[in-house]
Amino acid sequence: GLLLDALGIIGLGLLGLAAVKLARRDQSWGGTMMAVGVISLLVARLYFILSPHFMSKDVMIAIGPVGISLTIGLPPILLSVGLAGIVWGLWGHERWLKNESR
Repeated sequence: GLLLDALGIIGLGLLGLAAVKLARRDQSWGGTMMAVGVISLLVARLYFILSPHFMSKDVMIAIGPVGISLTIGLPPILLSVGLAGIVWGLWGHERWLKNESR
């Protein structure tokens, strides 16, 4: 568990750094989209790792039904947005490279 979680977080961090470098060096909007996707995946992954440590019955009662709905619905949305951002960013950067080579 913990080793794979740590390796996953490190891998996402490296992917994020590469996307930011790509966006800054080449001025590619695809790199920016990839960075946004990676950040969404990192936030969702960190939530899944840390939530068992801070989500107790007292916290659930304090945040109420709306907060509970957000804690259930937000992580899958972040994962979907993150994956879509990475794929869209890769596609956009590839299109940008084709347009630059002309």
